[in-house]
Amino acid sequence: MSDSLVPGSFAVSGSIRGDARGPRTAREGQVELAAPLWLPGQRSAVAETVVRDVASAEERLGLRRLELSGLLREAWWEAALRRAEMRVQRDRLATAGDLVNEARRRVDLGEVAEPDLLLAQNERVSAELALAQAQAAEEAAVLAYRTLTGGADPGQGAEERALPGQHPALRAAAAAVEAAEAQVRLVAATPIDNPELGGFVMRQEGDVTEQGTSFGLRLRVPLPSAARNRPREAAAQAELTSAGSRLLQVRRLTEAAAVRAEAALRRAEEAQTLARRRLSIAQQQLASGNRAFRAGEMTLFDLVRIRQIGIDAASTAAQAEVNVGLGRARLNQALGAEPGSRVVPARGPAGIPGG
Repeated sequence: MSDSLVPGSFAVSGSIRGDARGPRTAREGQVELAAPLWLPGQRSAVAETVVRDVASAEERLGLRRLELSGLLREAWWEAALRRAEMRVQRDRLATAGDLVNEARRRVDLGEVAEPDLLLAQNERVSAELALAQAQAAEEAAVLAYRTLTGGADPGQGAEERALPGQHPALRAAAAAVEAAEAQVRLVAATPIDNPELGGFVMRQEGDVTEQGTSFGLRLRVPLPSAARNRPREAAAQAELTSAGSRLLQVRRLTEAAAVRAEAALRRAEEAQTLARRRLSIAQQQLASGNRAFRAGEMTLFDLVRIRQIGIDAASTAAQAEVNVGLGRARLNQALGAEPGSRVVPARGPAGIPGG
């Protein structure tokens, strides 16, 4: 609109008049072309308003992309967690099969009673059930991620992107303030409706004082009024005040979210360290139990109990590993980075990037 010749539309009007006085007739016809005129400073104010509104819309679009990124991050790491749990249950099933074979061998040799074989078989069935449940959960998580991405597999890395200089929510709020400021300046630059300039052609015939064709100009200039201007000024100022308040609120919320994400990441890293220590001890305990069982120094029941401790430790360690990656991804989200931006370098289970 700001690059047009006039701030509105051209208008065409016309009139015709006749006057009968006795046997003679007077006729008059008129055609007029009129157009509104730019007020001083109005063109630049309109141009700035358009630019600010477009910029505000683009920043809001960037904020929506970040919100979608948050959904992708959660779905990504949910799939990673389910895959890690499936690996734990697959290892459990493999070792349970070995346990059944060992128990059957010992029953055949008469070293253990049949209830020990039944115990081992029950453990294998439990492992098969747990693996089936883990596979179902993993398939559901992968399907949820593919639904969000249009078919992409969560094991694929995200394309690297440039780190944003500012959180999209802050940029969007700041752009809204700038758009509101531009609207205030536009209201100030248009205290009246646009003046209108028109040119007309008049033709007179018959019994009239002047006969022939004449040309002329007509100018219409509205006068300012409080009834027109005060509501517009109040609305523009109210929007500016509201946008400024939203900017302050968004700044506080984004800063608080980043602090919470950093604290959550530290806690996840601490839990990961403890989970790794526990897994290491459980693995040593299981190795010692296997040696004791083969030497006949431990019952199968005690070995199964030790195995359960090891499985729980492995599952907890896998979850702690994923939680660290998810914590980094959530910190990236709180800092306003899209997936792939290296705000906090990370790699998750099975080579899944931290996002």
